Amino acid sequence: MNASRWLALYFVTLLADLVLISLNMDGLRFATKPLLVPLLAVYFLTAGGTTPARQKAWMYGAMLFCLSGDVLLMFDHLFLPGLGCFLAGHVFYIFFFLTIRYSNPPVPPCKYHWVFLNAAAVIGYVLFLMPYLGRMVIPVIIYSLVISIMLQSVIHAFHYRYQRMAWYCLGGAVLFVLSDSLIALGRFYHPLPAGGQLVMLTYGLAQAGLVYGAVQYYRQ
Repeated sequence: MNASRWLALYFVTLLADLVLISLNMDGLRFATKPLLVPLLAVYFLTAGGTTPARQKAWMYGAMLFCLSGDVLLMFDHLFLPGLGCFLAGHVFYIFFFLTIRYSNPPVPPCKYHWVFLNAAAVIGYVLFLMPYLGRMVIPVIIYSLVISIMLQSVIHAFHYRYQRMAWYCLGGAVLFVLSDSLIALGRFYHPLPAGGQLVMLTYGLAQAGLVYGAVQYYRQ
């Protein structure tokens, strides 16, 4: 099966998972949610043949930890280990996109306004949630810092004017931040209407954007 069909199967599985969330059929999600990242991994394997070996290692490491986080977060009492897995996944994504940045001459310039805007948003968000976090204050602060660095690593990896595939990666990174922000709001502040669907939709599109953009970058 060619690469595009694996990607199509990923989106079909994502849609099925969203339907199961809407129908409150959480038990059946064990057949859909844990399948998402492996499908993206097969897509990356079949489509990313020109990707350097070290970059493949970073990407597969990110996927492995995200898959572990997906499974662990299906159990409410394993929220903290799941959070830790996703934190590790973001670290692998950071190294993946930093490697792109420093092998993408000329090195893309630092976008200081986005650094400061991102920092302000993270600080404001954490301060807003802090009264509701209890013992989770430190883990949430650490996770917020790491995912904001992941976003910055994507922002600074590409030349956006002529590397159009970079927008897929950027969209994926932004959606990842949004998805995790929705999780935190729903868990610590107040349940969100259709929160499960929104979290899964933004997360599914985020992973697809990061992987698809990376594949297209190494195909150029």
